[in-house]
Amino acid sequence: MKSSFIILIVLVSGIFFQTCKPQKSLVPSLVRTVKPDEVVRYHKPLNVRIAWYPYENQGLIKTGDDSYKIVKDDSAKTGAIPAILITYPDTQDSIWLDMGTRNETLGKLLKHSIMTQEPITRPFDKYLETASCTKCHPKNVEVDFDW
Repeated sequence: MKSSFIILIVLVSGIFFQTCKPQKSLVPSLVRTVKPDEVVRYHKPLNVRIAWYPYENQGLIKTGDDSYKIVKDDSAKTGAIPAILITYPDTQDSIWLDMGTRNETLGKLLKHSIMTQEPITRPFDKYLETASCTKCHPKNVEVDFDW
């Protein structure tokens, strides 16, 4: 009986101390107010358009073991093929992307380019590694750049 009473006191004490300990506040201690009508600066723009490039199917003739020659085929189909053309105003920089570019890749390239103000280049993995946000990002604001 005495041991049951001691166990009961220990359990009640444990519950009391567990529920009465200070809790972390779920309310943030800092609130940021944004003033969308008071822009202080902009990043350089980029233009995204669909460009139609003419094409003409041509023939391919094998001329040796590992060599081929492109030849004009009079019955070849001609037409126009769409591509995503990205240009940077006031520069000679531009790049076109195949319409089959995955949406995730396209979005990451566009966001990275507009944030870093660096024109997109191939290969894309190298571009994403070298175009750095640290060139224009304020040093006093800590950001996880591995997003």
